[in-house]
Amino acid sequence: MKSNFLSILTITALAAAISGCAALEGMAQRGKVSSALNFVESGNLQKAKEAVEEAMEHEKTKDWPKTYYAMGRVAQTMWEKGYQDEDEKLMNTYDDQLVYAYDSYLKSMELDDKSSMEKMVIIQLPALANDFLTWAAMEFERENYDKSTLAFEKLLDIQGSDIYMGTVDTVVVFNTALAAYNAKDYEKAHKYLDQSIDLKYGEITPYLLKYQAYLEQGKIENAETALRNAFEAYPEDEQILLTMIQFFIDNDKRQEALDYLNLALEDAPDNYNLHYAKGVMHMQSEDYDKALESMLKSIELEDEYFNSQYNAGVCYYNKGANMLQAANEIMDPAEYNKAFEEAKEVFAKAIPYMEKARELNPDDMDTLTSLKELYYRLQMTDKYDEVVAKIKELEGGE
Repeated sequence: MKSNFLSILTITALAAAISGCAALEGMAQRGKVSSALNFVESGNLQKAKEAVEEAMEHEKTKDWPKTYYAMGRVAQTMWEKGYQDEDEKLMNTYDDQLVYAYDSYLKSMELDDKSSMEKMVIIQLPALANDFLTWAAMEFERENYDKSTLAFEKLLDIQGSDIYMGTVDTVVVFNTALAAYNAKDYEKAHKYLDQSIDLKYGEITPYLLKYQAYLEQGKIENAETALRNAFEAYPEDEQILLTMIQFFIDNDKRQEALDYLNLALEDAPDNYNLHYAKGVMHMQSEDYDKALESMLKSIELEDEYFNSQYNAGVCYYNKGANMLQAANEIMDPAEYNKAFEEAKEVFAKAIPYMEKARELNPDDMDTLTSLKELYYRLQMTDKYDEVVAKIKELEGGE
């Protein structure tokens, strides 16, 4: 009995000793976590990294909430220090280092059943949000649009979380869309462009980006819907209207384009750009008389607009060219000469508009080439020689 009693005591003592050793070992490993945080505060980041990584691998601390919090602090601080010192290696100690830091914070709260980690993480979130913004802008500037999108999305995650002491920034939503668009991640681009529209940020820009994205995806019907939505939201916006008109022209929906133009002109009859757009449509149908009506109305409203001046000249030039071609079919000499002179009169009407266009844009090669042809046809030798010399000068000739 005495022997058995002593054996039981011995076993109990041994178990207690083992338990005590395990407790001491656990305390030692938790001490590594505390050391890591202390090293972060003192700026000894390499020591901090070594200590926390050891704790992350040890059985006693690999699932301890504070270990993950410390990992987040180490990764975040290393990134910040790397950015400050322009040390790319330090910023990339871990893959997508700020994401790694954020995920570590989230894991610390997930493992914590006492909510003590949440209070600690809350303190870090404003700085982390600013870090993500910095990273997003940096990657965007480098044209690393996939990474920029990732950084912006994580920033939005933080801003949308229940524990963030702030609100979602509409500028960030739009910039996320822009990064995704440039990354050709159109699904995400549409998602954040729709949010921008709902938040009424960016006015017409999100609509036009959605339109452009659908075009690049080859989704013509969706592109048209995006434009119609834009027009519905901003019926008086000239850029949207002109984009719609061009879209309908490009897709052989000329009548729809004219319908929108006429509708717009009812509301804005003095908009010279709308008259110009209508003129361009008639030019594309080679109806130069109707085109001239619109071009001359545009010039009446704004005579310093290059496009209207130039295209009025083009209308007269093309009319004259058509008349000259028809004259060449006439066999009777007298009738031919009459038709030829009538064509020259129309060519002459083009000159004031082309010369005004040149005044507004002196180095435009299309204008200079058109004037060269007109001066040649009308035997205006001095002006012909001058414009030929100008063309050679712009082309780098002697």
